[in-house]
Amino acid sequence: MNIGIDIDDTITNSSEVIKEYCYKYDSIYCNDNRLIKNFENIIRGFLDDEITKKFFNDHAVEMGNKIKIKDGAKEIIDKLRSEGNKIFIITARSDKFYEDAQKFCEEYLENNNINYDKLITHQTYKIETCKNENIDLMIDDAIDTCEQLSKEGIKVILFNSDINRNKETQVKRVDNWYQLYDEIQNL
Repeated sequence: MNIGIDIDDTITNSSEVIKEYCYKYDSIYCNDNRLIKNFENIIRGFLDDEITKKFFNDHAVEMGNKIKIKDGAKEIIDKLRSEGNKIFIITARSDKFYEDAQKFCEEYLENNNINYDKLITHQTYKIETCKNENIDLMIDDAIDTCEQLSKEGIKVILFNSDINRNKETQVKRVDNWYQLYDEIQNL
């Protein structure tokens, strides 16, 4: 099976670090809670004004390097690969915020011993990529991405995160990598 996996809030705990930085730097950049209020847009890379753009541009690499891998992610990805599945890391991370997103992600994944078959960056909208790469299952934390892919006939599993936990969806959800593995076994 070809399995697509998002990075932020799926393999990693990105929202924890980005939220920490929003609280830490809000008074420096704007002092009106704009960073805190726009936390979800910031983590998704939808930066609507010059202040949030500057904040993210100033701290994207620093935050990216500080973000930790979720418990069980490496172990389960390795197990899935050992069972003959191909792992495609598909992320929205782009050169818009990283000097070379492909290189940054490759180094980050290598430094954290995450093994995969292919890394695809610059993918805010993942439908065409999933179709082109014959992805059988996509694992992501973005509800809209999962719902769009599901409508296209691609199996999806939503990884719960701080920003999606209280939103309604019919998409199957998981809280951790061990639960994810069990769901994959039931497909």
